[in-house]
Amino acid sequence: MSKATFSIRRGDAETGKSVDYTAEVSEGMVVLDAVHQIQATQANDLACRWNCKAGKCARARPRSTASRSSCV
Repeated sequence: MSKATFSIRRGDAETGKSVDYTAEVSEGMVVLDAVHQIQATQANDLACRWNCKAGKCARARPRSTASRSSCV
């Protein structure tokens, strides 16, 4: 496994700031997998909205039906 750094915005629009977290990554992972790993090991108060692996974005959809990503 290799490691990657994720810059996650924490807080609200006015007082929020970006916090860097390092997580182990491997082939086939999506960003949500890394966020869950960060929640479990480094920031148990981290909350996020998600719909990853539900076929909504090009990364999660089968390649034959992937057109464009709806993830931001």
